[in-house]
Amino acid sequence: MPRPDRPAAAPPGRRIPWDRTVRSAVAITAALLGAHALAGAAGVPVAVAGAVCSVNGDHSGPVRERAVRFAAILVGGSAGLLLGRTAPTPGRGQALCMVLAALAAAVVGFARPADQLFGLKLMVLTAIGMGMGAGPTSVRTVALYGLGCVPMGLLLVLARLRGRPAAGTTDRPARAVRSGPARRDAVLRLPLCVGTAAVLAELLRPEHAFWLPLTAALAFRPADPSVLRRVGDRVAGTVLGVLGAALAARTLSGWTLVLLAVLVGAVLPGATDRSYALHTALASVVVLVLAVPGPPSDGRVIAARLVDTLLACGVAVAVGHPWRRRPAAH
Repeated sequence: MPRPDRPAAAPPGRRIPWDRTVRSAVAITAALLGAHALAGAAGVPVAVAGAVCSVNGDHSGPVRERAVRFAAILVGGSAGLLLGRTAPTPGRGQALCMVLAALAAAVVGFARPADQLFGLKLMVLTAIGMGMGAGPTSVRTVALYGLGCVPMGLLLVLARLRGRPAAGTTDRPARAVRSGPARRDAVLRLPLCVGTAAVLAELLRPEHAFWLPLTAALAFRPADPSVLRRVGDRVAGTVLGVLGAALAARTLSGWTLVLLAVLVGAVLPGATDRSYALHTALASVVVLVLAVPGPPSDGRVIAARLVDTLLACGVAVAVGHPWRRRPAAH
């Protein structure tokens, strides 16, 4: 079963998904340049977050299904930013916001992949919105996120006007948690996981409290039976991505660093098809270089990101693995 943030694997013999690779490069570059032109450097981080989210939800299926996924990303991410901006300062309010976002994601996220994407972006952008502190207003933040999503939306419109839907991985139904007890169990575990991570962040690192619950939201899936493998991939990918971003920041500067992030973002679709660890590594480079405050070459930033990742993944395992229901013996 493909994950909502990972389209089905490419057919044998198709090594590079060129259609998605081109769209990714165009979308991220256009979002970056457009945000810089309209809002200056301060507007780039949120716009890039929107572009990366829209790229992560892209796939090679029919235009209509891609449009549904895009709408889920746009609406879910915007709602998450609005929720996150209601609690811009560390404290109980931020932990409560993350619990509410996770609860909403758990309630709606067991049907189509688009519903899961809505819930995932709701949680992720809630964390990012909180991490912006007393920065731009809620309306401006949502507008910048939408601006980052615009290039992918225009590409969808262009594909629709051309009238030639791409052949490939269709939007398969997600695994549903149908039984009452199993669904209630999943609805409880996701908010517990993300809420625990948010409380830990407030206690240990209130000045950068968003990364820990954000990582927990990405590492834990109520309907995914491979919690341990996903957590291992998340840890390995984040370590590689943080170290790669730090190395890039030490050797590159200015627009060359931005160019690197755009190029890395362009290969995200192919990486997503092959390995969650590789996808995490590349996405971490883009996020740390363009969308997260604080220089990634700072040793304290590197250490904080790695420690938070380990803590968040530990929470995901502690909450998700022991509670998993085992089939009854016959």
